[in-house]
Amino acid sequence: VGVLIFVYPAQSYLGMSLVFGWLMLISGILEVVLSSANKHFITGRGWMMAGGIIEIILGIILIFNVGLSAATLPIFLGFWLMMRGFGLGGDMSALEIAGSGWTIFTGVLLLLCSLWILFQPLVIGTTAVIVWVGITLLLAGITAFSLALQLRNAHHCLHSDR
Repeated sequence: VGVLIFVYPAQSYLGMSLVFGWLMLISGILEVVLSSANKHFITGRGWMMAGGIIEIILGIILIFNVGLSAATLPIFLGFWLMMRGFGLGGDMSALEIAGSGWTIFTGVLLLLCSLWILFQPLVIGTTAVIVWVGITLLLAGITAFSLALQLRNAHHCLHSDR
């Protein structure tokens, strides 16, 4: 999604408002599944589960209110990305899995980008919001990919010890 924002900047804002609710809903569902399926690997899975449920509720609201989604997209996106950035890598670090520092690093970058969006959602204009949203979604994708690799490594390590 981050790459598409840069390829089609003129259509991105309206497209983001239409698609954002669906992305949040899907992300929430996956977050709930991830927290349920990894009971022994994620120490803060209660927070992950709560975050997933919140994402599901917000996703449904945004899907059925496209006007609300377009009007509040930078604010919703900023808080959603901030929530996604908190705690990333902490579980991997607690399990002493190599590479968890990269997950923490991308989570910090995600937090910084979310703060930029929240502090100036209207002042920096639609173009800047599109640029920062694109960058932030690219970082969110990298962070999710990093977390997935860390969880895969945790599963491999635990299964090889048996």
